[in-house]
Amino acid sequence: MRSSVFRGILMALAGAACWGFSATCASYLMTTFGMDVLWLASARMIIAGPLFLVAAVAFDRKRLAALFKSPRMLVHMVAFALVGVVALQITYMSGIQYLGAGTELLLQQTGLIVIMLVTCVRLKRLPHSMELIALVLAFAGTVCIATQGQVGQLGISAVGLLWGLASGLALAGSNVIPTTLLERHGSVVVNGVSMTLSAFILLPVARPVETCPAMPLEGWLAFAAIVLAGTLLAYALYLQGIKEAGPMRASLIAVFEPVSGMFFSAVWLHDFPTPFDLLGCACIVAMMILVAKHGE
Repeated sequence: MRSSVFRGILMALAGAACWGFSATCASYLMTTFGMDVLWLASARMIIAGPLFLVAAVAFDRKRLAALFKSPRMLVHMVAFALVGVVALQITYMSGIQYLGAGTELLLQQTGLIVIMLVTCVRLKRLPHSMELIALVLAFAGTVCIATQGQVGQLGISAVGLLWGLASGLALAGSNVIPTTLLERHGSVVVNGVSMTLSAFILLPVARPVETCPAMPLEGWLAFAAIVLAGTLLAYALYLQGIKEAGPMRASLIAVFEPVSGMFFSAVWLHDFPTPFDLLGCACIVAMMILVAKHGE
């Protein structure tokens, strides 16, 4: 039993590290090769979506078929694709473009506070004391990162800050909107259909075939890492981690994602965090732990 839990913890850690590494790969592609945000988001969905669909056909065919028999669920799926996939991908990639992987991943986690507040509204109650502390920590962490200790002025890109906070809202939407979909049809089906649908939504805007960038091998390897490690492998590892270690442990381990993004950015791209970045990181990670514990 203990070995199973330990293995699950390692898998959840590996999944979170894959997400952090994927964000660093995206930062590398945009800063080194000037890769367009829309192209990267659409190309990722074009490849990952059908792969998830193949998995759904192989392992969850009945729930995939049931989805297409329910017009209500299909409308729900379109809403999730627009907010939870398209909006999340664009705001997330744009935040990385302006702020770098580590800072974007931290600001994105402020979406957990939105999820918490939505939960309070649904249950018609006020936030508990731990939730209020998490709210204060999220605000303090965001202020530390945004001002870099210079009260009254921004220490980072204003546009980047807006994209980072917008990605937090999109993250909240990606967690709140698909609740019923996930309960009825499962995560493999929901991810496969929503990603494929998102690829079709982005196609006329991004035109990925016409605007395909010219890159050397290392650029395409970084892109492959985003699709394979940051989408398919991260997803598989994290879900298996939840299964073996339990949802509470896995959700707490997810705090490793922004930390790993900051680590990979420093080691690979030499984008070193400032003391105020680290202080903000500590506040936001503490917020994530409080929200995860209270949610359980």
